Amino acid sequence: MSTLMVTHLPGASLRARMLRAAGWLVGGNVSSQALRLVSNLILTRLLVPEAFGLVAAVNTLYFALVMFSDLGVWQSVVKSPHGLEPRFLGTAWTVQLLRAVLLASVVLSIAAGLHLGAGAGYFASGTVYADPRLPPMVALFAVCALLQGLESMKLACAQRELKVAHLARLELLSQVIATLVTVGLALATHSVWSMLVGTLVASGMKTALSHLYLPGPSARPSWDRNCAAEIIGFGKWIFLSSIIGFLAAHGEKLILGGTLSTASFGIFSIANTLLLALLGVYSAVNGHILFSALSEAERTDAQQAARVTTRVQQLADVLLGLMAGGIFVAGHWVVLWFYDARYQQAGWMFQWLGLSLLAIRHQVVEQLMFARGQPAWVTASNALRALSLVLLVPAAYAWGGERGAIAAVVASQFVSWPVALWFKARNGLLTWKSEAVWLPALAAGMLLGWLLDQSLRSIFK
Repeated sequence: MSTLMVTHLPGASLRARMLRAAGWLVGGNVSSQALRLVSNLILTRLLVPEAFGLVAAVNTLYFALVMFSDLGVWQSVVKSPHGLEPRFLGTAWTVQLLRAVLLASVVLSIAAGLHLGAGAGYFASGTVYADPRLPPMVALFAVCALLQGLESMKLACAQRELKVAHLARLELLSQVIATLVTVGLALATHSVWSMLVGTLVASGMKTALSHLYLPGPSARPSWDRNCAAEIIGFGKWIFLSSIIGFLAAHGEKLILGGTLSTASFGIFSIANTLLLALLGVYSAVNGHILFSALSEAERTDAQQAARVTTRVQQLADVLLGLMAGGIFVAGHWVVLWFYDARYQQAGWMFQWLGLSLLAIRHQVVEQLMFARGQPAWVTASNALRALSLVLLVPAAYAWGGERGAIAAVVASQFVSWPVALWFKARNGLLTWKSEAVWLPALAAGMLLGWLLDQSLRSIFK
């Protein structure tokens, strides 16, 4: 009772806590992305493009397995009215641990399969999948899977309660230590393994800090049949949505990894890294703050959840429209300034990929779908994107090479808009206010990008 009373005090209103949490999350994420970019710039001068292609392939394969085994444990803790009860947290941690063991076993099996497939000549020569260094690099990520399974449930509780300051500090500290290890090893060895060891260090630090740094009582692994039924019942939709969601958001990497040369795939990963540096802040706010806030609002006032969704959609459209337009016109200057001649082809890729920022504007309403316990809508959206990638990217590559493939990647991200608009219409959210901002913002971004491009051309002509 006292917790609810504090929650509804004016100083502790949902809006105030959202803004405070957003401030911490944005600040932490901006710092994290800046650190990642600085590390990337240093590493591109110490390592060859092929190294980035290999690491991108390993990360993609591992992330695919993580998403394919996602049961929505964290989302269940955030969403459930029983999410903070010890028996629920203990059951959630048990599910997470079992998933980690299974995931590690699958990672090792994939590594063995890649080794045997490459030896049998199943992969095109010169591509990432044919590289003999890939299987042992994939196998190392089995350790990451186990470390992530050992992460404390305090992480999910902190997200539920919007204690983003603690989460931001934890993530940043883990990344700082991992970056120092990665750069130090790269300076000493000039080996691609430096990046893999850095990833392992980051996972280990996050797991340790989740137990030692975050406040609150520690959950113990346990099993409650009713809690497990709730977690798995909600998680089955998260599971399906995560599989299709990965294919929708990252399926092109699986396709291009077996099509492009290792060096070309590495250059593509550089362009994608630049995009993710911008996308990371938006996605973090969307996934960590908006979902938690909408889940709380749905438990108390569904109308408030609808109002929050519409307002956040407008803000997101301004941000995404401006960034997409500006990058599409002037994004190549980033690569020109900060990367050497080996990576210049990433410039046009970054420009085109920038348009996909606008495509994700409906991630806002997708968080409301999850908060209302209707993840099937998200699954349908992701299914359309995944299907379009599978069909369009290979065909576009055969027709137009790398440029055709990148254009298909961008176009595929827009095909799910009708699903989101249909959901909005069914729930009374499709209004002039919710749809009137993104196009002017895109135009304004393109204009600002053109002005910047012309100014820089006049300076450096």
